[in-house]
Amino acid sequence: MLNRLHKEFRDMRGGRMLTVMGRDIVTVALILLLGTGLAHGWPWSSDMVKQPSVKPQTAPRVSPPESVPIQGKEPSIDRIEAGKKLHNPVTSTAVSIENGKRLFNTYCTPCHGPEAKGDGPVARKFVPPPDLTLEVFRKRPDGFIYETIKDGGPLMPSQGEALLPRERWEIVNYLRSLQQK
Repeated sequence: MLNRLHKEFRDMRGGRMLTVMGRDIVTVALILLLGTGLAHGWPWSSDMVKQPSVKPQTAPRVSPPESVPIQGKEPSIDRIEAGKKLHNPVTSTAVSIENGKRLFNTYCTPCHGPEAKGDGPVARKFVPPPDLTLEVFRKRPDGFIYETIKDGGPLMPSQGEALLPRERWEIVNYLRSLQQK
């Protein structure tokens, strides 16, 4: 009788053991399948596509105020703001005005004409540029004109790549001398 009870106990224990083990294996398998399947879809999963970076065709981050550009380029600012912030560091001397005249004849005369009246040879083919000797432009601050030369205007192309900052200020000095005539 004891042997028989011992055998039944062993069979029950073995059967129960298989059921518990089978249930544990199924549970572990489900956890693994669900865990790996759901890990790809959760918002906290990250990959190389979703990282903080400058994407193609987007502007880079704005430089902090008062920072010095390391690319060798001046930051662009609004012309009105430039008129308030920028002041001509080049003194208006005969040499500066002569350099400004030479540069004006090279870069500005084709559109604005030799006397800055807006009657250059290219002006006949396009929308005529303004007469820079008018009262409106005499009242504009030097920084406004400088920034217009550097970044261009509504129809005017930028000359920022062609002219150094000092050369732009010399053109401003030359324009001021033309406006006084």
